[in-house]
Amino acid sequence: MNLYRAFSQDDPRLDSREDELFMTIESLRCELLEVAQQRSLSDRAVVELSERLDGYILLAQNRMMESLRSRKAGAAHSKASQRITNNHTTLPQ
Repeated sequence: MNLYRAFSQDDPRLDSREDELFMTIESLRCELLEVAQQRSLSDRAVVELSERLDGYILLAQNRMMESLRSRKAGAAHSKASQRITNNHTTLPQ
């Protein structure tokens, strides 16, 4: 789970939801591997598990991208604020 910590916010509730999401992904992944070893890859159960897993993976990726975008926006805002502050302190009075 440490790989995904880079995308979490400081809010512990978000960490908990992320942990739950990644535990679900891991659980489905293990289940899919188990079922796929017993059945054909085109078996309905395998395909359905694969589609469910895909949905959770997409959800996790979207959340990670959203987090990265908000961090970039926050960093850009912070840099812009710093430049404005610096410019105001250097202007002649």
